[in-house]
Amino acid sequence: MPYPFQIIQNKNYVLILNEYPGTFRIIPIDAAHGIDADPTWMGDSVGSWEGDTLVIDTISLDERTWINQSGWFHSDQVHVIERLRRPSMNYLEYQYTVEDAKVLTKPWTSAWRTYSLGKEDLTENFCTNNENVEQLEKLRDAGPGK
Repeated sequence: MPYPFQIIQNKNYVLILNEYPGTFRIIPIDAAHGIDADPTWMGDSVGSWEGDTLVIDTISLDERTWINQSGWFHSDQVHVIERLRRPSMNYLEYQYTVEDAKVLTKPWTSAWRTYSLGKEDLTENFCTNNENVEQLEKLRDAGPGK
């Protein structure tokens, strides 16, 4: 993601704010998953610490979501485990594992990715394509059955 995000933590929660598309995750620490949690866009996540690594365990992801920016689909049985660690004040490392018995023959784990940390403030970010009324009218007029 080329857009900034911010991670805020206290002893009970980790909050991840994303500038685009304006999403957020509230991740309870040392908690259990909700019983029969309805699928949501961000899923049902709980966190725990393994030494200096934050482990985020997510289930109940809406099947319309993608696993990564490449558009990997998943089933209602997907289970994602994310690992974040901060080896220094300037870097964050991230890795995730996807388990989905309906789609994958075995769990898949990404390589560790390293991100430089900045000090940018999050700003409001929204799609402006709907501001071009003439373009919208052209799309409408060229729609199915026209």
